Amino acid sequence: MHLGRYDNSPSRKIFWIFVILAVVGAVVVINFTVSRATIVIRPKIEKKDSAVSLTIDTKNLKPDPANGILPGRILESQGETAKNISDVSLRKTEDFAKGTVKIRNIWKKDFFLQKGAQLVQGESPEKVGAGPKNIFLLDSDTVAVAEGEVTAAVTAKNKGLSGNIPPGRFYFLRMSQWNRDRIWPESEEVFFGGEIETKVVSADDISRATQFTAEELGKQEIEKLKNQVPADSRLSPALTRVEILESRASAQPETQTDNFEMFVWGKISTIVFNEKDLKGTAIEKFKSQIGANQEISEIDENGIKYELSDIGGTDGKAEVKVFVPAILTPKLPSKMLDKKSIAGYNESALRERFAQFPEINSIEVKFFPFWVKSVPSFEGQVGFEVETE
Repeated sequence: MHLGRYDNSPSRKIFWIFVILAVVGAVVVINFTVSRATIVIRPKIEKKDSAVSLTIDTKNLKPDPANGILPGRILESQGETAKNISDVSLRKTEDFAKGTVKIRNIWKKDFFLQKGAQLVQGESPEKVGAGPKNIFLLDSDTVAVAEGEVTAAVTAKNKGLSGNIPPGRFYFLRMSQWNRDRIWPESEEVFFGGEIETKVVSADDISRATQFTAEELGKQEIEKLKNQVPADSRLSPALTRVEILESRASAQPETQTDNFEMFVWGKISTIVFNEKDLKGTAIEKFKSQIGANQEISEIDENGIKYELSDIGGTDGKAEVKVFVPAILTPKLPSKMLDKKSIAGYNESALRERFAQFPEINSIEVKFFPFWVKSVPSFEGQVGFEVETE
């Protein structure tokens, strides 16, 4: 049987040497052309709502971003409205505690008990003592049936938490000892109601109701004025002022009630403005206020809010405060992004180096392919990414 033989010829050796050299060469080429290091830098961020002051001037015909001035109009009207107010303060107040007792009668005859009959919790007058007593009253005429029991409702004579008592035995006042030995009440449940929460109108409630109703009046009048506003402009409750000429509440302070009516009559002044111009001008002014050591990473235009600071009477001007929500990051020093200075660094060395910069919150190191463990020496194979999220 022929088993063949191993080919140990020079040509065979040359072939394998060529293969090994080709593989090594390929690895070297890949290492110098494909390998890459990416350092993801996450700087410290500052979320900030910056206030910018702008002026709406009815005499201006176009925006003046450099001076924070915008064109606009001021519309005025008068109106009145009334609102039902249910936002009334809760207050704990004393009340009469209530409960039920079972009146037991072991005598062979019925016994009549009149409405208002007084009873005290305790085994007997001797055990309760001669001091002030926590007295309860029968709510209605009751008959204690012979050799039986009857349930009756009772109410504390005085208001307060003292009427909230645990279950126990009672005795009737103004009853002979002979009758007390045969007729007595007992409670099986806690009495409650000595303190309750009730709605009591306060001066603060009326003040809040006045402000709320005035705001609603402003919205009401804005709807009436919309037909005077061009298509590229708008009205906003945030840029509307209501001067209250008269207000009255249907309830006075300290009145117990679940709700009340609030009436407001007032003069309404509102600004006609172009929202795009307002936001754009506010952003430009905000950018001009950023310090040299910070950069704007993001501005949330949808989150921009504004409010009316002042509205003139005869000068045709209004002052508006605009709040611009933004994310600010520190400016990164150029030496931080020097690629030559980190050539040959592994991940541990990179983390140690970037930890020295106070502007940095954290970093992430990415090497490619998987066998690459240090930063390549060629700058084109090194990249930086800055993330603020």
